[in-house]
This record gives sequence, structure tokens and C-alpha cells, in this order.
Amino acid sequence: MMKHFIKGAAAIAITMIVNIIVHVICNMRGIDLNSIVTTVVSTICAILIYQGLTRNENINAEK
Repeated sequence: MMKHFIKGAAAIAITMIVNIIVHVICNMRGIDLNSIVTTVVSTICAILIYQGLTRNENINAEK
């Protein structure tokens, strides 16, 4: 259970770091990003990263 929590936190941390970098670059260039769209995209990316991190556990559990 704790492994899943740590993997979920890692997925969120990765997406937040990428999101911050994208926002800083866009703000330096004068581009204003829509917060609703970036939130949805960040959430989907975090879910996909989490699924990728737990994929091997799910395959091993099915055997």
C-alpha cells in the first residue's frame, strides 16, 4: 500500500516539475496558459505515469 502512495507521489511530482517548467518558459515569452486545460492535461499525464510505474506489479499479480 505504501509503495503505491510513493509511486503516486512521484508521478505527481514529475508532472508538477514539468508543468512549472512549461509555465515559466511560457510566461517569459508572454504566453498565458489556460489553467483548466493545463490542469486536465497534468492530471492525465500523472495517471499515465502512475499506470506505467505500477504496470509490472499488475502483470506479476495476475500470474
